[in-house]
Amino acid sequence: MNKTNLVIATSVAILLSGCSFNLFGSKESKPTGVRGGTYPSSGCSQAMSSTLADKIVVDKSDRKMTLYKNGSVIGSMLVSLGENDHKGAKVKRGDKKTPIGTYRILDKRCHTVKYMAMTISYPNASDRAKAAQRGVDPGSMITIHGQPNWNADGHGDSYTLKKDWTEGCIALSNGGMRELWSKIKVGTPIILQD
Repeated sequence: MNKTNLVIATSVAILLSGCSFNLFGSKESKPTGVRGGTYPSSGCSQAMSSTLADKIVVDKSDRKMTLYKNGSVIGSMLVSLGENDHKGAKVKRGDKKTPIGTYRILDKRCHTVKYMAMTISYPNASDRAKAAQRGVDPGSMITIHGQPNWNADGHGDSYTLKKDWTEGCIALSNGGMRELWSKIKVGTPIILQD
């Protein structure tokens, strides 16, 4: 399979799973070593840390995720957001924006395309009401996830983490995803702010 077909196939697989990306849409040089494949559907379990976060805050303007416990910072990492995430909240399905609001982590799971993924509780009642007023579908399946398989070893992190490329999800390096996984339980609140 050539690189173009690989990127298309991977993008289709992620789109069907709720969150896509367009890493190669810009005129910037592409990272070398792009390769195909998927992650195993199991084996992403990570030992839980003795210090669990009680809150996640994503500051969209700084493209940074911070983990808190009892008001103290216990970790932070760079993130990539929705491809059209310059300012403002997600309004409807397909707008390629990351939501703004307070949500919770709904699940944690291995993912064959995204490495590890955590679904957040978007849309909440307020998001659904605003979408209904506009007559639009608010979208769903916003996740925090890792990198595509070609970047499994992190060699492309300097490329992927300097730009926004998801359909509205929050992407971390795979190392950042492992750290998050070890410090977060299902139900943990997450605040997404401009």
